[in-house]
Amino acid sequence: MNYTIEKFDQIITSISSCNKLNNTIKKDAIGSIILECNEEKEKIRLHIMEEVFNASEEKVLQLLIDKYQSVFIRLMDQLHVYRKGIKKQDEYWELSKYLFDHLNELLCFLQVHYARYFNMEQKMPCIKIEHINKEIQPKIETIAAALKRTIINDKLIKLILQPLEHFVTSDSISYEQAQYIKTATNEFLAFDVTAAQEDIAVTIKKILVSLDYNHPDISLYYINELDLLVAEEESVQGKLRILKYQLKEANQVTVKPDHILYPELPGLKEQIVNWLNEEIYFHEMEQTIIAASPAANGTDTKIHTSLSVPQLALLFRLLKEEQLITNTNQSELLKVVANNFTTMHKENFSYGHLHGKYYKIEANTKRTVYDILMKLLHLSRKIG
Repeated sequence: MNYTIEKFDQIITSISSCNKLNNTIKKDAIGSIILECNEEKEKIRLHIMEEVFNASEEKVLQLLIDKYQSVFIRLMDQLHVYRKGIKKQDEYWELSKYLFDHLNELLCFLQVHYARYFNMEQKMPCIKIEHINKEIQPKIETIAAALKRTIINDKLIKLILQPLEHFVTSDSISYEQAQYIKTATNEFLAFDVTAAQEDIAVTIKKILVSLDYNHPDISLYYINELDLLVAEEESVQGKLRILKYQLKEANQVTVKPDHILYPELPGLKEQIVNWLNEEIYFHEMEQTIIAASPAANGTDTKIHTSLSVPQLALLFRLLKEEQLITNTNQSELLKVVANNFTTMHKENFSYGHLHGKYYKIEANTKRTVYDILMKLLHLSRKIG
């Protein structure tokens, strides 16, 4: 292969050499060299076809196309750097243009005729990257402006735009990445910002899942959102109802084949579905334990309260920290509370919910419990 493209390599190395005194190409020979290069291009193309025909195995063929592709891109980049540093009046401008066009034709020949073996993970030629960046940048600005007119919060907008902005500032983009970024920007541009506001967040999520927009912060954002949604429900049955509905919604989104933001990471849909399945398993086990407990079977009488789970958790934490309750096993204590107390709205609530609220106390819960304790203090003075 090296011999096949040796002539192009020598000419490009010669004209792009910093030491013009040693340049072996004479000005009056440029015309004939251009004609020779055109013939050389055809020889290379025919030689590739012959090598492909004689390839004994798929692996050999894959390696062959990959090597030609790599060399063509390297020489195109070398020429591109050279052409950016000279003016059109330069004696080698026309020759460099012909060489560049020939290499581009040969690269396109590989991509069209041997698409199955064309390495989409290879870096694109620099000039193609520059063209893509110029094409995509205004689209990103349009997408940003459109999203800011919706109910989508600034944090999510920033997370969506970050990968796109990273690509357009990069000087090394693969064919695969370029294909992905074009698809992603077109999907976002096609998004209807005039739709009902309550539907926009759901639609954006479906677009991100279908694109496999698996940036780690995007995955974390949606998992945290689901976690908060489940935490608002006190009963295990309610949590399972939410989780199973969200699982159904996630499973019904079709992911575009061969499209993923970061191929080395798990897909966005995969991460969300795995998290939902783990939560469902946990709460189903919890439901089984509650159903098997004496209180659930009606053998014990529960203590009915007009408190919420957060208020109950804070009261027992105060009693524990003041050592009015002296049980050393805190988990067992919370399980007893979960099995033997009711709240204002729920006959049954989970140990997990109580445990979470025991350690995560919100400001409004503190105020409410403070008022309750003040009432109890005044009441204690009246009791004779």
